Amino acid sequence: MQKDIPLTIERLSEEQEKECRITSARQILSLLKHISEDGLRAVLYYDGARDFIITSLLDVDENGLWVEQGVDSKKNLRIAETNKITLVSSLDQVKIQFYATGVSTETYQGYPAFYLLLPDSLYRVQRRENYRLVLPLNERLRCIVPTNHNGDKIDVPVMDISGGGLRLFADGEFVLGQNYQGCQIDLPETGVINFTMIVKNLVTISPKPGQTVRRVGCEFKHLDNASSVLLQRYVTKMQRLKSEV
Repeated sequence: MQKDIPLTIERLSEEQEKECRITSARQILSLLKHISEDGLRAVLYYDGARDFIITSLLDVDENGLWVEQGVDSKKNLRIAETNKITLVSSLDQVKIQFYATGVSTETYQGYPAFYLLLPDSLYRVQRRENYRLVLPLNERLRCIVPTNHNGDKIDVPVMDISGGGLRLFADGEFVLGQNYQGCQIDLPETGVINFTMIVKNLVTISPKPGQTVRRVGCEFKHLDNASSVLLQRYVTKMQRLKSEV
């Protein structure tokens, strides 16, 4: 079940716009179709984003999309006359946002609707603390964890990762509630992140008869700004690759 996220307009910096912008017409169409087919809630902002209506996407084709009108006829008239609107929805806990400069009123299968041209670009805005990136076996990251003050380290696979922490596959090395300093993960084609983590939970599983593996849930206690940016870039890149498959 999708977790609700606030459908407020995201104010993006120039760097964030570059990170989040989608310009592929095929990908834009696919994202909007998923929102429409799943019946997900959307918010249409107008009048300089000073007012809005709750709406939904009725349908999408290669040229544009139909958006349900609101219940207030005066608001609907103002929307039809506005110069610019912002539409915000979500898909898989990722905020989807785009702008439109022209709106027309139509009827779609008996529903009063607004028609918008398919946007040239849209933004997929993911707050990493709300999303946990699950890594397939062939793309597992490796976490280097110092285990004592003598410089001993272990190399363990990462099950999933987010802006708030990660889960590891390990044997018996970890202790519940213990801090581990000087940890590192090399993010492919992105960079190395450095952090301190605390073990929050330990779960023992048996994937095969006679085999025992521990899932180690960890929370970042210190993730510096540079490492946080690198992690965000990596997760954004991985999400883009997944959505293009």
